[in-house]
Amino acid sequence: MAQDNIEEIKSKIDVVDLIQEYIQVKPAGANSFRALCPFHHEKTPSFMVSRDKQIWHCFGCAEGGDIFGFVMKMEGLEFPEALRILAKKAGVQLKYQDPAQSNQKTRLMEICKSAAFFFHKILLDHPKAEFVREYLKKRKVQEQTTEAWQLGYAPDAWETLNTYLTGKGFKEDDIFLAGLTIKKDRSVGYIDRFRHRLMFPIWDIHGNVIGFGGRWLGAENDKMAKYINTPQTDIYNKSQVLYGIDKARQEIKKQKLAVIVEGYMDCLASHQAGVINVVASSGTALTLEQVKLLKRYTTNLAFAFDQDLAGDSAAKRGIEIAWQEEMNTKIIQLPQGKDPDELLKIEPAAWPRAIVQAQSVMEYYFQKTFSKLDLKSVDNKKETARILLPVIAKLSDTIEQSHYVQKLAGLLNVEESVIRDKLKRMQLQKSGKADQQASEPAYQSKDRFIALSENIIGTVLKDNEKFDVIAEQLLPEHVPLEKLSRLYKLMLIYYTKNQAFNYKEFISSIPQADKELATYAEILSLKAEQDNGEASEDFVIQEIRSGVHQVARNHLQKSLKGIEEALRQAEKSNNKQKAEQLNRDFSDKISELKQLDNE
Repeated sequence: MAQDNIEEIKSKIDVVDLIQEYIQVKPAGANSFRALCPFHHEKTPSFMVSRDKQIWHCFGCAEGGDIFGFVMKMEGLEFPEALRILAKKAGVQLKYQDPAQSNQKTRLMEICKSAAFFFHKILLDHPKAEFVREYLKKRKVQEQTTEAWQLGYAPDAWETLNTYLTGKGFKEDDIFLAGLTIKKDRSVGYIDRFRHRLMFPIWDIHGNVIGFGGRWLGAENDKMAKYINTPQTDIYNKSQVLYGIDKARQEIKKQKLAVIVEGYMDCLASHQAGVINVVASSGTALTLEQVKLLKRYTTNLAFAFDQDLAGDSAAKRGIEIAWQEEMNTKIIQLPQGKDPDELLKIEPAAWPRAIVQAQSVMEYYFQKTFSKLDLKSVDNKKETARILLPVIAKLSDTIEQSHYVQKLAGLLNVEESVIRDKLKRMQLQKSGKADQQASEPAYQSKDRFIALSENIIGTVLKDNEKFDVIAEQLLPEHVPLEKLSRLYKLMLIYYTKNQAFNYKEFISSIPQADKELATYAEILSLKAEQDNGEASEDFVIQEIRSGVHQVARNHLQKSLKGIEEALRQAEKSNNKQKAEQLNRDFSDKISELKQLDNE
């Protein structure tokens, strides 16, 4: 792909605007922003974004880069897919690329896109799909919804899709890897995976078709699965996908709430009725990956499940995962109908009203549990505690946990200390097990003088007028890191030549062989912005001077230790000439140290 395509995309997409679509960032200076890192668990923000330099960097886990690097890391993509996504976002037409040379994930997405077109065209135009069109009318699916969601029909035939796709130039092996065909049992070749089914294309958050869900349209006694999905492929992982997220994400962010339903039709019907902040879990409990995907846009979730939630272990697991991610969770109780799709057919206005009236998950658990048990019985009190205490124990917020301990004690008419004691014993038993949760990674701290040197140099990069504060006092040999010393030498050469320091011109002047130092300089500059914050000019200059003194002193002390060790070796080997030279060197270094301390 031509470099000019990449530069054009960079010129049209601001790194801050892009990252804000994924995580919440807060101002940290004139053109810098700070956030909690999305790539490792942390409580104190160490993820910095620079609008001036169009880069991001985390000083906790050391990840960093530009817009392409962020999308690749965030989405788990390789460069060709990230390029396609950002080109589409920027409205840049990529120059022709030979399909044979394209990345495999890109090929699989193209195959799925073509399959979605095929299924949709069959549904709209084929005479044998008339009964499917009638079925959708009975389900009150409007034509514009069919178009917007690209619903389709997989014909009741063995190789129709495979023949169509191979005719488009796709390889049979790639069609199989896209999850659209299965291998024949007793002969060479492939047959279509989806046959005689209403097809629901599944998109990723960028609007790429990555898989399908298919609803059986034959008789229920045919012993065929009602729904089947694309198997896991290089582009489709059911645990990482939410149906409708591409269409709902902006409204979720706007409403500060994600509504989670079970089925494709529930999601379609809700969007059709104008309630857009809705996604479908496709009948499974929420996974950690799905919760983290939603967390990009909101920390508030509302569940609308068909089943009795209090007795559904899969739903409980999803809610507990949401709690682990410190999400606020609510339950939507439907006034009538078994699911949102049915409710919308009976009373359309009742669905948005039910969302507004959603109650917290804990209140729902309490209500359901107490409605079934007579608390006059001691056994029922014990059973109530047995049901609710494990749920209370999973609450990550201690204030919320304490609130429900008090509430349970009051409703059971027992001392709060009794409930707390049972909860404590339960938590102790749990802590005896191996911790299944990933702990916050421990990052090895840098040598203090390396960190100090990086801060000094990063600060003068950020504020060019301060360069003369260090130019005559800090020598390259004082800097305790080879890469940093090389960067500083280049800065001194530029400064000496121009008698001034201009950051942008300096970066451009770095030789091609040392271009990695340009990235290093940008990271140091960003780090300095984070460390210095809103400190006054006088304070920053004072800190620079103090830092230069400490770094130079550390270098001299290390040099003295080295000379002492070499002197011992010279005396041990009776090398008088070398010992005399080392004594002179030692005296010189002592003089330098005294002079430094007197400045």
